[in-house]
Amino acid sequence: MKLNALLKTLGFLALAATPVVAGPSAPAPKNPIAPAPVNDDLGITASIGYDSNYVWRGFNFGQHWVRAGLNGELLLVGGASEDGAGSTSLLWDVNYGSLAGDQDSYSPNLTTANAAIKNTNSFQRLQLGAAISHDFGPAAVSFGYSYIHNMGALANGGGLNQAGIFGQSQGYGMNDIQQLTLGANTNLGPINLASSANYDLVNGGWYFDLTAKSTIAVTDAISIVPHAGLGYGLHYNAGLTQATRGLIGGGTLFGQSAAQGGISGWTALNVGIDFPIKLNSRATLTPYVAANLPMGPVKNLARSSTNAYAFGVGGGPATPFHSIVYYGVTLSVRF
Repeated sequence: MKLNALLKTLGFLALAATPVVAGPSAPAPKNPIAPAPVNDDLGITASIGYDSNYVWRGFNFGQHWVRAGLNGELLLVGGASEDGAGSTSLLWDVNYGSLAGDQDSYSPNLTTANAAIKNTNSFQRLQLGAAISHDFGPAAVSFGYSYIHNMGALANGGGLNQAGIFGQSQGYGMNDIQQLTLGANTNLGPINLASSANYDLVNGGWYFDLTAKSTIAVTDAISIVPHAGLGYGLHYNAGLTQATRGLIGGGTLFGQSAAQGGISGWTALNVGIDFPIKLNSRATLTPYVAANLPMGPVKNLARSSTNAYAFGVGGGPATPFHSIVYYGVTLSVRF
């Protein structure tokens, strides 16, 4: 009796442990699909930075430039990974910079002749931009608009527009800039090429540029990025008023100069090396060193300018148009 009861108990347990199958079991997938990661990237990058000199399109505006900016990309039309049609995005940026020590390069330093005229004018710049970019695969093409608002004593003419030995305002300084930009970007092997054509709607004139750079990975976190840029102007004036162009072109302090049509020719060659350091998955610290080498008409401005202001006669300082080695650093964080 005890043996029969034990056998019945074992049989019941074996039956209870057997899974109930309604039909043939499905085979396990050979390549299980991992769950898609949650995308919390807003496509926005914030940055702060410092430059020993503010160099823009071949001109040296002054020393100790501090800046901050935001830029982003908003995907409007996808398709690059679906049907090969490429993607269309809205690119935007907001940038603000200031000469921290008010040490500009354009103004003469006449502390003995007229204390109002010094090379210690403030300068700030606010830039707003937006562009539509389409990625065709081999190259990306963009078309956009940007507004550059120049502020501070340098933009307003500084001491040159004050009463004194000149007696009245002569219209020195800078205008704001509104420009349309057509750009293109492509890769040739390890080299990235970018170019743009820019037309100033307010001041007239064209500015073209071509830049090349290559990224050399040292470690997973550190890279070396050599780069070079070349600029060309066509009746280009960088937003400077006619009186200022006459002054820096070797004319008189009353703006009488043959420099009416702006710069036409190669402006400058800019070469440098960036050293981006990836701090974490979102933050990057990028020190750099660069050299600005004026060419053609910009270099000729340095030759024609003098520091000899004698009762209204003379050219402007040559500092903005001299070759210069400068450096800086940028901290950027992507959100």
